[in-house]
Amino acid sequence: MNHNHEPFSIGSTASDFVILYMHGIMGSPFEFRRIAEALKDENIYFKALLLPGHGRNGYAFFRSDADTWQTHVNQEISHLKETYSKIILIGHSLGGLLALNASLIYPVDGIVLLNTPIKTRISIHQISMALRVILSSGKADDPMIRTYRETFSVALNDWWTLPLWIPRLLDVNRVASQTEKILTEVKVPVILFQSIHDETVNPKSAEILKRGLGDHLISLSYLNKSTHAYFVNEEFNEIIKGIKKFLLLVKGS
Repeated sequence: MNHNHEPFSIGSTASDFVILYMHGIMGSPFEFRRIAEALKDENIYFKALLLPGHGRNGYAFFRSDADTWQTHVNQEISHLKETYSKIILIGHSLGGLLALNASLIYPVDGIVLLNTPIKTRISIHQISMALRVILSSGKADDPMIRTYRETFSVALNDWWTLPLWIPRLLDVNRVASQTEKILTEVKVPVILFQSIHDETVNPKSAEILKRGLGDHLISLSYLNKSTHAYFVNEEFNEIIKGIKKFLLLVKGS
């Protein structure tokens, strides 16, 4: 396994406050390092998990499924609740869907959603970007492609398994459909960030989440310059500012 894709934890072990990060499909805990570094002075313990089937080869990815991912998330939260009195979940893409579903079983203190796909979309731009990511190295000149490549956790050494990945990719739509049905049951505060130019998530997802979550959605911020998994510095700082404000709200509750 590439060490960048290993689950990790950092921060104050003496804290009673933990943030758990869940990546999206084919994503990586590595995505969370930038966020954790930006929040490290908040006296919080940070943990980023690795979903089953990720961080390994294509066949391992194929052998996983949405139910296994959800079970893993639920188990992580259950374990953390034994030690920490306050838990915040941060979910990117699929990770946000898993976070919302987990909150129905294990009450948490808040959820941060980043580009959460109630509705997805397929475009020429998306296909082109996917090919550029798959065919590039981690040293690509384009910072966006380099970021995508660094956080792409499914190894391509068994590239012939690519057709087997299709059911796993379709799992995202299945989880999204299930999640849309339970939004009114989510009773924890949520903040949401959605990239307008997200090549994977239809931005209309944000409005669906807004309607379903109702008053439990504390804020919705649209990002005008970022993509699905690449956040320009200006908007990344906006995300961090929003999370810090959310943390103050949760700490005071």
